[in-house]
Amino acid sequence: MKNAKKIPALDWNLTFFGAHEQQVADSWIVPFEKHYAFECIYILDGQEFAKIYDNLYTLKTGDFLIIPPEFLHQVWADYNLKYFCFHFDIDDPTLKVQLIKGLNFHYPKKSSLTTNLKSHLLKLDALASLSSYDFDTKMIIQIELSKILQIFYQSTESPQNSNATTRTEYARIMADFLKEKMTNQVLSYIKNGHLSDTELATVSASIQKVGISSGYGFRIFKETFGVSPRQYLSKLKINEAKKLLVKPQYSINDISEALGYTSVANFSRQFKRWVKISPSSFRKTGNIPKW
Repeated sequence: MKNAKKIPALDWNLTFFGAHEQQVADSWIVPFEKHYAFECIYILDGQEFAKIYDNLYTLKTGDFLIIPPEFLHQVWADYNLKYFCFHFDIDDPTLKVQLIKGLNFHYPKKSSLTTNLKSHLLKLDALASLSSYDFDTKMIIQIELSKILQIFYQSTESPQNSNATTRTEYARIMADFLKEKMTNQVLSYIKNGHLSDTELATVSASIQKVGISSGYGFRIFKETFGVSPRQYLSKLKINEAKKLLVKPQYSINDISEALGYTSVANFSRQFKRWVKISPSSFRKTGNIPKW
């Protein structure tokens, strides 16, 4: 293997939380809310208003809007509104920071980003009318979402100001540390059947890795990713749990221990909080409920 040409291993979760197309009345309004995932809205017809914190956007036919995770927002119809909406999340910390920091919220119809996205958005929208989804259809969804993500990435590739990214870099290092540590923790349990305290992924260890104070670490992480380090670690655990639950050789007790939970009951409670169904129900269906 010394002279072998290698392609790097990929270890991330790209999650599509379902999508919908909807024609709404002019009186339609959604209360202020925020999500754990990115929300994308494409205006098929009419006009919509969107408020993200104190910024108001007018979305016209053909416009695109992306709302990052944990951003407080509200949307409502102006007239004749028909839109397509979907949510997605990816657990790659570096890419997530790049998207949050590098993308605008509103992209008009004739912007280069919306122009590049249009065919992929319409292809996904066309699937919304299907009554069932086989493997081929699910792969189309995965492929189109990957292409959309690649367009997002390419539009945010330009170098960022180093002074403005110092805090972001600290948060990214913390997130990378937690993700790598969580993966190694699970692999260690699978290999050895037990864990030591030094193998556990912890928020405190990620902050120590950067060498900053606990309070500062929590603050910059939340400012960067929209969730606290503890919430981010919980999401990593849930993603690992989903991978293991579809493998019958691992009991729910094994999975609970591999993820560092103190009891199966605690694991089940946290899993249901995030996924909306119990680990045993998820194991039976292998599916995530629609957003």
